[in-house]
Amino acid sequence: MSTKWKCLVCGYIHEGDNPPEVCPICGVGPEQFEKLQDVPELVNEAVVQESKDTTAVVEQMDRATAIIQSLYNLSYGLYIITAHHEGVDNGQCANTCFQITDKPSRIAIGINKNNYTHELIAKSRKFGVSVLNQQGHDYVRHFGFRSGRDFEKFADLPNVHRGESGILLLNDVVATMEAEVIGELDAGTHTLFLGEVKAGEVLQKAEPMTYAYYRATK
Repeated sequence: MSTKWKCLVCGYIHEGDNPPEVCPICGVGPEQFEKLQDVPELVNEAVVQESKDTTAVVEQMDRATAIIQSLYNLSYGLYIITAHHEGVDNGQCANTCFQITDKPSRIAIGINKNNYTHELIAKSRKFGVSVLNQQGHDYVRHFGFRSGRDFEKFADLPNVHRGESGILLLNDVVATMEAEVIGELDAGTHTLFLGEVKAGEVLQKAEPMTYAYYRATK
């Protein structure tokens, strides 16, 4: 059985002997991954230092395990978030994008502060969302494993178009949206950007990619 590693930032689960070089979802490095089977042991060591009571140790282990397991049941989609500023384009894979209101149409996205896309959104105050279909695995790998600071992600990439805002969007996806940032929340490692949707298009009648589906079919 291969080892499972959990991203401490976004919860992505990686299977392999070692953690990935870059998280395909939030872009952090291998130092932000923990080996799942090590979690109870780490909790155990921390609790033992505070108390020698065996019951307390077991209860703390169960509590930590329960929190982790419960978080796995949250449902996520997979999206390509794009940005454009002063002639520069970039995009990344993200699993945090959700509707806040319908009138006016507002959505929120969670972006790691270390990511290049975060920098471009913070400067331009706008972002694009491409909703992946269930055949979007290649896009997850293309936009998720390398930083836009080192790799031009849209170089020679077919099936893209510029939206009304000037942001590049994918063609072969379920839908796209373009939003202007109207608020933000500091969430520690991430920023939660609140955006008002200014343009949207439905491109396919297809099932959107979910994080669970991606994990099961990657």
